[in-house]
Amino acid sequence: MVITSHICRGNYHSTFFAKGPYNSVADYVFAKENVDALYLEYDDERSGGFAPLTKVSEDKKVVLGLITTKTPELEDKETVIKRIHEAAKFIPLDRLYLSPQCGFASCAIGNKLTEEQQWAKLKLVKEIAEEVWG
Repeated sequence: MVITSHICRGNYHSTFFAKGPYNSVADYVFAKENVDALYLEYDDERSGGFAPLTKVSEDKKVVLGLITTKTPELEDKETVIKRIHEAAKFIPLDRLYLSPQCGFASCAIGNKLTEEQQWAKLKLVKEIAEEVWG
């Protein structure tokens, strides 16, 4: 069994409830939480930079939530790839993964994306992952 933890900042009808860098939780959560992987939201500036990733213990993987589930516009593939490599300055690339920043629906009302837009986001994640980790 693989145990993971997602630090959610809110995902109600394409809105969020919290913002700020991970610095304040990195010493405990990143270093000491007894999980195999951390799912972290990094879809916009409200998540801060990647420097707190240096606190992630060597036994953990990190899933970078670089693709937003809040808006339908597709992220630029090269920009996302650049951000993955920026994160890899703080934690080895072989311990990094890519995903949407959160689910497409944290409640029944969901986010303001159509099913087709959601599939397009997942297709983009797959394309980027194949290119980066091939």
